[in-house]
Order: sequence, then C-alpha cells, then structure tokens
Amino acid sequence: MKMKNTIMILVSVLTVMAFWSCSSNEDIMSPSVGTTDDAILFAASTDYTRGGDYTTNNLTTFNVYAYTQSSGSTDMKLFMDNVTVTKTGNNVWTYSPVEYWPASGTVNFYAFAPAEWIGTSTPLNAISYDSYPGYTDVIYAVSGPLQGNSDMANAQVLMNFRHALAKVTAKLSSTNPELRVQVSNVIIYNVATRGNFHFPSGSTSDTASKDNIGIWSDQNTPLMYILYMAQQKNEVINLTTTPTDLSDFGNGMGGDRYMMPQELVWLNDGDLDDMYIGVMCSIYDVSTGEKLWPNANTPAEDVVPSSTFGDGILKFPLSTSKIRDWQPGVHYTYNLIINSNDDMGQIEFGTPTVDTFLDVTAIYQ
Repeated sequence: MKMKNTIMILVSVLTVMAFWSCSSNEDIMSPSVGTTDDAILFAASTDYTRGGDYTTNNLTTFNVYAYTQSSGSTDMKLFMDNVTVTKTGNNVWTYSPVEYWPASGTVNFYAFAPAEWIGTSTPLNAISYDSYPGYTDVIYAVSGPLQGNSDMANAQVLMNFRHALAKVTAKLSSTNPELRVQVSNVIIYNVATRGNFHFPSGSTSDTASKDNIGIWSDQNTPLMYILYMAQQKNEVINLTTTPTDLSDFGNGMGGDRYMMPQELVWLNDGDLDDMYIGVMCSIYDVSTGEKLWPNANTPAEDVVPSSTFGDGILKFPLSTSKIRDWQPGVHYTYNLIINSNDDMGQIEFGTPTVDTFLDVTAIYQ
C-alpha cells in the first residue's frame, strides 16, 4: 500500500506586493508536530510589524479553499471547502476535517484572512469587497498546482500571504516657530471604497510578478475617510516640529487606513472628483495671537462655514509626481508640513520620498 503523505502548509505574510522585494527577514520554522505523521500540519512564523497589519505572529486563524485538477484538464474540483485553520496556544495549526494528497492529479490551494472577506464567493470568482471604513487588513495566498511526494513524509505546501490593500498614514507638522497651527479635522476625500478582487493564477511563494499578484477591478463608490475630528476645543491639535501621527489616535476617528488600490485623480485643484487630504485648521501669529488664516481674503471655497472653530481647509492631493496610484501591499505615509498658505503668501511643497520597506512618504510643506 502506498503511504499517504502529510500535506503541511507553512504560512508567512509578505508585507509588500507589486513588483518589489521585501526587506524584512522571515524565518520559516519547522512545524510543531502535534498529531500523527499522516495529519496535515500548519506552521507560521515571521517578524511582527506595526498597527493592525496581519503578520504570522499575530495571525491566529485563516481559511483555505483547495481544488484538485486532473492531468491535461482545466476543470477544478473542490477539495477543501472554506476550511478554517486555527492556531493553538502551542503554536500548532489545527483544522477539521483532515485531508491527504490525492493519488493522482494536482492540488491548488487558496488561503485568506479574515474569514468574512470572501463571503459567499470563492477564490475562483471575482470577489466583491467594501473596504470602508478602512480598519481591516486583508491577506491572501495561492500555492499550486502541487502533487504529493510519496518519498517524502510531511510534504510541504508553502503559502506566502500577500496584502490585498494599500495602507495609508497621515502625519502633520509645522516648522515655522512664528506660527501656531491648530488642526480640528483631517479627511481623505473621494476615495473609491468598493470593487472586485481577483485571486492570481500563480503561486504567491514565487517572486512577485503579474501572474501571482491579485488584481482589483471596477473600483467605485467614492467616500470620505475621517482621519481625525476634534469634538471640542481641547481636542484641537497644535502642530509642532515633531510630526503628529494620526494613526496614534487609534481606531475611532484616527488610525491607519487600509485602502483599495486605485488610480489617484487630481485635475481640478480639489473640485469635482479630485482625491485629496483636506486639513481643516486655523493659523495664528505666535507673538501677537492674531489670526492670520482664514481671513477676509480667503476664497469662499477654502472657508469651512460650518466649522465650530472658524477654520479654513487646505487641500493636499493624494497624487504626487511619484505617486500616481495606490498599489496593494504598499504603505503610503503623507507628511503634511503646514507653514503658510496662498492667502498668507508662499506655500511650499517638498519632494516626496520613498522609505525602505515600501513605506511611501509624500511630504507637503
């Protein structure tokens, strides 16, 4: 009798996507064996990262679909039907029912988290998704087509997870000691929130290419994301030379946002469908306390009539000379440096920089 071979799925989370390589160090450890040699085992290991990002250190559950495929055939037959895999306190991944390599043909594996992401669809079809309000990271992995190896016990299925969304952070500062900048609201405008995700055909264990990166299509339903909102005077942010990271305010009105990858539009200086970060603020002279902006010369479209604090709005485009669209698995940090505005005189725009680990930083000042 031919011995059944264990299917073992190793899990890691790739923190970058598109066509760049990851700079983090990920060590895939041998799994903790908690069952017999014939059981399917799972293991996961990687470095921990910030915020609400999925990593294999904080990933405690994911779901798997698998499909068998006969030699020479394009038909996929369901093999594992949305099976939930859970990590125990001993770092052993368990699930039920246990599956084994088929005697012939190949197996294609599709994994994802969180479980509710796929919904009633399957990885073989387009998956409708609503990313609003943007607090949830979603990851996916593909491995296959694979065959069991009768000469090797515990045959491994390596599943590297990729992030399906882009991550966006906003930071604000002011470097002019003669000004006091008070910020009451920060909002991202006109970002598409709904679309369809398509799992790639190739394995996400391979070097990133057009065949193994998921694709978004039909992005629609533009909405605004509130990154910060002061409810009362003592919640207004007084900017300093040290950037205020809005993600430090947590998931209420603050926090990082996981956004649907999409083209960034800036054609009309903040009108119509332009996509931008709106900063509602007031600017004062430190020595006299005089309010410099908004003032009598401020255009009506830059005044916020409903503002409790008499603020104006500064508009910073999400699109820059280096950032034309948001790519999945890339962390974009927008550093907004507010020292003046058009009504007061000169407004300065710095050059966006791209940090390591694909944290893309756009600096405005």
